[in-house]
Amino acid sequence: MAAPVDIAIIGLSGCYAGAGNAQRYWQNILDKVDAVAPADEEWTRHFLDHDHWQQRNDRIYTNRGGFLRDLAVIDPTEYGVMPNQADGGDPDHLLALKHAGDALGDAGYRKKDFDRQRTGVILGRGTYTNRGQANVLAHALFVDELMDAVRGLRPDFSDAEMLELHAKLKKQLPPYSGELVGQLTPNVITGLICNRLDLMGPNYIVDAACASTMMALDQAVRELVTGRCDLMITGGVQAQTPPQLYVQFTQIKALSHGQLRPFQKGHSGTLLGEGVGMLVLKRLADAERDGDRIYSVIKGIGVASDGRAKGLLTPRPEGEVLAMRRAYESSGIDPNSIDLVEAHGTGTDVGDRTEIDTLKVIYGGRGTGPQIAVGTVKSMIGHCLPASGS
Repeated sequence: MAAPVDIAIIGLSGCYAGAGNAQRYWQNILDKVDAVAPADEEWTRHFLDHDHWQQRNDRIYTNRGGFLRDLAVIDPTEYGVMPNQADGGDPDHLLALKHAGDALGDAGYRKKDFDRQRTGVILGRGTYTNRGQANVLAHALFVDELMDAVRGLRPDFSDAEMLELHAKLKKQLPPYSGELVGQLTPNVITGLICNRLDLMGPNYIVDAACASTMMALDQAVRELVTGRCDLMITGGVQAQTPPQLYVQFTQIKALSHGQLRPFQKGHSGTLLGEGVGMLVLKRLADAERDGDRIYSVIKGIGVASDGRAKGLLTPRPEGEVLAMRRAYESSGIDPNSIDLVEAHGTGTDVGDRTEIDTLKVIYGGRGTGPQIAVGTVKSMIGHCLPASGS
């Protein structure tokens, strides 16, 4: 049996639906606040179509989700970023930068001397459609295609009129220039954090779908266990969920028509959310030596894939059981000693059934004795994809 990894969580920060910081997020859990709600009209626009979504591949049947709304706030000048870069860039970059800095400050290291050469950043971050990418396509593709369509419909327009129309269309878009290239490149997100916070350890993103944050955590723990780094910032970010992403989930009928209620009988379907969560990690012995505040300790991690299944999006208990067994073997903890499981719990029928079947295998040895509580915060903030933490 492998030795426990013993990694301390010494700092944290986050922003999810209904909670602008980690403290409010925890209080919302205690207060049972359901922050999943309909999107604003600006987001919904013409995409919501309850009557005809099954006949079209560009409409959605729900606009409910865990949206950040006005909680996604950052003063870019605080980090030496020009405000004009915030308007046309990818919102994930700046929000991740803010909360990485806040997490480092929560750990007591924002203004404290430490070995920055041995501090890295690894984040879970998807490559889904977002505002920044849409801005690039609008400037470099969509405007030109629209102009071609106008030429076909109105051949009587003069060159001067076409130039005027082109200029007006461009003016409606967020800015796009060489200054924005970094913030429009997904894998530069951790580089921006290291650049602005002066960190010189490894930095990269991990895209493992809904497991992105957990895989980023696994990699960050490895950096500490191997001794290559002494401090790591890790977490996940999904700062913007556009309606086009809902269109994709509508195509596979994965979204709930009502509330998001994982594991509830008769309910099937998830709802998406936005958020960012950051942790500062340190070896437990070092944290105790340095007098750091310790929120909790990571004892073990298990990783596995499902192998061959009926479909790419169909989970298998075999893969989930393997991952959990590896985690318990790594930690040395008896699974029958566990009192609470924070589940993935997306709310989809096949996903929830597979997860419950997995939990029965892992914890079934407890028999008819004291049972294990199972919960999932997704019911309160939505499924935040790479920022979901599970």
